[in-house]
Amino acid sequence: MKKIERYIYPAVFTYKEGQEIAVVFPDLDVATSGADEDDALFSARELLGLSMLGLEEDGEPIPAPTALKDVPLKPNERKALVDVYMPAVRSVVEKRGCSRFLT
Repeated sequence: MKKIERYIYPAVFTYKEGQEIAVVFPDLDVATSGADEDDALFSARELLGLSMLGLEEDGEPIPAPTALKDVPLKPNERKALVDVYMPAVRSVVEKRGCSRFLT
């Protein structure tokens, strides 16, 4: 089976005064956060890569991404498409010898 090279999913970034920026992937039911927008995006990419790798390794179905226009928002939220290049994720995991290195 040919492995997917790139996944692209919508993410919702939530901004609250005095807190880190929360990032949720509604289609995957996973979340992370970051101190600023750059950190939040970096964390989101890392989480997306590890989540998708976990689904692949476990043989779980890969959910279809919701169209960005269909993602609902609250006033303090913004949405964006986040992508991850899976060959790079797989390479890092192979070198470390474990796909569950964030736990």
